[in-house]
Amino acid sequence: MSLRCDQMLEALRRDGISVHEGFVPNHRLEELRAEFERYLQTPEDGVTHFTHQPGRAFRIALDEPRLRELNRGKSCIAATFFSETLRKLAETYVPGAEFCNEVLGTNEFRAMPLTDIHFDSLRSLKFMVYLDDTTAANGAFSYIKGTHLRNTRYRKRFYQLGGVPELIPNALSEEHRARAMSIEAAAGALIVFDTDGLHAGGILQPGASRRVVRAQCKLRIPESWKLMRFMPYRVRHGHLSPAMLYSKFVAPEFRATRGTSRAQH
Repeated sequence: MSLRCDQMLEALRRDGISVHEGFVPNHRLEELRAEFERYLQTPEDGVTHFTHQPGRAFRIALDEPRLRELNRGKSCIAATFFSETLRKLAETYVPGAEFCNEVLGTNEFRAMPLTDIHFDSLRSLKFMVYLDDTTAANGAFSYIKGTHLRNTRYRKRFYQLGGVPELIPNALSEEHRARAMSIEAAAGALIVFDTDGLHAGGILQPGASRRVVRAQCKLRIPESWKLMRFMPYRVRHGHLSPAMLYSKFVAPEFRATRGTSRAQH
């Protein structure tokens, strides 16, 4: 399908998410699925497996020139995300972010909540493609529209005050899941979202499975205010650090997860 950068940009700025059915045509889906299953079975050059509690997962490395050129050329999964429209969108929406430095594939088949409701500790723009028809029963991705605006401000100030990514309170309790919009769509759908918005993988039901591939454009950690450099380490990173006290004051509903909890979304 044809993507329009201006429409996607408008939706991202307003809602934090943009959904596009039919991004991958049916004939192309079969190629992606075949490669997906091959990578799950046997890693290749630049492809590695990683621990994934709800199932199995692999990473296609694109973060150094040789692997980037190799995998862009031989991997139809990686090539799916190297669209000029998506590149232009990333450059406009998250200036300075590296475009698609890795691609992840996940196959979930264990009945469980796939992730908590959270925002990512490092801001990025993510592209996700369903390889199967996906509903609430097999863990459809969910998102709370508009929450990226507040969380961007919160995360930026947390790091300015000397906070570190693995300690930022960024997850909500399970009762907040009902607020999220479930993105149910046919195989081949593309979901583009700002990871500062509250989001989650769904709840996988017994006997169900979900196959997803995703890429991201991640920003670097913003520098702390210069004053923070002169504070002792324990003061900067302890429970009574300026960043943690700020978090307790402005976002008491959040708790830290030390990274994304349970799974990739």
